[in-house]
Amino acid sequence: MPRDKPNSAGRNGARLTWAVGANGETTHISEAENGLRCACTCPTCGGALVAKQGKVVEHHFAHASGDECQHAVETALHLVAKDLLALRKEIVLPAVEIHSRYTSRRTAIAPERRYFIGSVAVERKLGSIIPDVIVQINGRELLVEVTVTHGVDRDKLRKIRDLGVSCVEIDLSDGDRGLSREEIETIVIDGITHKRWLYNVRAEEMGRKMLSEATLLPSVHRGLAWHVDECPIPARTWKQKPYANVIDDCSGCDYLLNASSDVGVICDGFRELGKLRPPQTLVRRPPPEAFEHPEEEDPMQAVGRWLDEQRHVSGSR
Repeated sequence: MPRDKPNSAGRNGARLTWAVGANGETTHISEAENGLRCACTCPTCGGALVAKQGKVVEHHFAHASGDECQHAVETALHLVAKDLLALRKEIVLPAVEIHSRYTSRRTAIAPERRYFIGSVAVERKLGSIIPDVIVQINGRELLVEVTVTHGVDRDKLRKIRDLGVSCVEIDLSDGDRGLSREEIETIVIDGITHKRWLYNVRAEEMGRKMLSEATLLPSVHRGLAWHVDECPIPARTWKQKPYANVIDDCSGCDYLLNASSDVGVICDGFRELGKLRPPQTLVRRPPPEAFEHPEEEDPMQAVGRWLDEQRHVSGSR
């Protein structure tokens, strides 16, 4: 029995099960007529497709010309997501939360809920990037990235942050590429299991606010131990002076926002517990701009530079 040509499958062996129908709408292989009678075209190159609906190989589309089209599967799923969003004009978005880098603490900002969509655009350039889908919700743009093979890389995420536009990812990478329209509709519109925030403006603003209101406790190295003084709980005391062992006490503490042995601990305990911050000169609130893009630089390095500057300023007075 002759084998299918290589172009019948995309990356990772995924077969093309979606195409653009004669009416310009996305068509699933189960909705098409067999062979060239399907009158379908490739969503990437626009070439004519053949619907292969035999009894042995999984039903799929293949290029009539035999040419290979590498991105057809991914582009097709982007179009399906766009069509579903445009048809339903709604989407359920996951809860917005700030996740601690060190503990299980989560600060809730907005609950999971259903939003109504004003407009939908697919692969329209925005700034220097081309998001998979752009939707309008309550007059604001939301970027929707549909992950099929490769997720959003660090450079694109940085550009999304620079745009200041929230972005949610819908992950279809581990799913069956032969999903039906109803199954994809559940994932794209009504479900949250395959969705996550890549960037959220409100979470960013709240995170900066929390950091700006937190307290920087400088590191104190006593022998082999890494301590910080003035622990707000306090975790430990020595001669009635509060302190904490960073490894034993701060790790896992809900008030820990960040830590670096060279710099210190950023602690939210004073604010959360309603306690006055200690008056020591170097126990200060870190600048929020030091935490704008933590994926590019360890934020504690920026805080360390800021702390050195503060010491220099204090010493020159």
